[in-house]
Amino acid sequence: MASPIPILSSLLYQSSSDAGLKAQFIGQRLDEIQTPAAILDVAIVRRNCSAMLDAAAALKMQFRAHVKTHKTAELTSLQVGPTGPIRIITSTISEIEHLIPYLLAQKTAGRSINVLYGLPASPSSLPRLAKLAHVLGGTQAISVLIDHPDTSDFISQSHELWPGGEPIRVFVKIDSGYHRSGTNTKSPVWKMLLEKIEKREGDGTVRVVGLYSHFGHSYRGNTPEDALVGLKTEFETLEHAAKEMESSLAPKSHLTFSVGATPTATAAQTLLGGRKSAQVEGVGRKNKDIRLELHAGVYPILDLQQMATHARPSKLSYEDLGLRILAEVASLYPDRAKPEALIAAGSLVLGREPCKAYSGWGILTSYPQVGDELPVYDFESKTGWIVNQVSQEHGVLSWEGPRDHMRELKIGEKVMIWPNHACVAGVGFGWYYVVDSDEEDPDVIKDVWVRCRGW
Repeated sequence: MASPIPILSSLLYQSSSDAGLKAQFIGQRLDEIQTPAAILDVAIVRRNCSAMLDAAAALKMQFRAHVKTHKTAELTSLQVGPTGPIRIITSTISEIEHLIPYLLAQKTAGRSINVLYGLPASPSSLPRLAKLAHVLGGTQAISVLIDHPDTSDFISQSHELWPGGEPIRVFVKIDSGYHRSGTNTKSPVWKMLLEKIEKREGDGTVRVVGLYSHFGHSYRGNTPEDALVGLKTEFETLEHAAKEMESSLAPKSHLTFSVGATPTATAAQTLLGGRKSAQVEGVGRKNKDIRLELHAGVYPILDLQQMATHARPSKLSYEDLGLRILAEVASLYPDRAKPEALIAAGSLVLGREPCKAYSGWGILTSYPQVGDELPVYDFESKTGWIVNQVSQEHGVLSWEGPRDHMRELKIGEKVMIWPNHACVAGVGFGWYYVVDSDEEDPDVIKDVWVRCRGW
């Protein structure tokens, strides 16, 4: 497959100096930095990461961490833990490139690496992925997704670019009802895909190592039971696909079923207490060669959308949310129908993704927690400060509900906002300011984590 030399995204999208940022900001307080700013609470992030790893281990499932939410090496290390194989998913190739120093260090320490590129592989992505396989020491370090027969041809044609002459590892992406990507096993395309894979496995350029499903519509659920039903649906869909593959392809050893989204993956923690365990009991266990794998991404940070699913056995609360956006009050409008205030943080900071639990684009936290503490929005009484309008750089706060306990905001006051969707709210920032609420002063910056940029 003739191809130009791939250009690393790091050459196109320059990141800020990690050392320079640390020297500038570590030790400062949050009220001393420029707004808007993205603030991570590492104490919350650690707890959320540990809970997921503990659940996967107790359920005897592999875990694959999606890094698309935060795009940092530091949080990736918390997601995968200090020991054992490293399995991650990325949504962009630049995320892999950004993680190369961390991954090489872990490889030197004796840990195995497998990175799954989380979109069906396009022709232009394959040279860059092949180059990264060389950097990481072999074809086994990179896996790709496939959901269309034509893609198998492009993957096969790129084989000469990959190291060692080994088959390229692929996961077949199955549509379990979300209809974003993946092949429908009732479609004629599925039969065509199996034929192509059989051909490519026969010529030694491709090897199917697993089936992959993303249950993104689990965000519509409202209970742990809803999320567990989704998890069961995913496993059953992949089991059906695997049976059809057996009749078309050579027998597979150690085929991986990779399933999840944050609501379904966090709901799996319900099984640790035996609650509704019958919903997934035995699924995927009939064949000892099947490896069960959970994957999820936003769970270390969480957000208001995740709170609204009520998927975790212990109900999610504001205390579980690890990302806040620091903003400054720029103007006040007390004479409007509802008291309102302007912040210089609009859709480019907070995103424009709704949350089914309320009608706004973000909720004010209790920061700065001095003097008269800022009341936090209550979902039942629908009372508190929310972001009720966003445009490009403008965000409008409004006080909802009775004014009896409303705190007056002041121009120049810094406030914190929980965003609806953490994946989108982080996009405009080059780095996170990291604080630690387990420390004596939770407003002191302890670290700076640089996000990768580009695609």
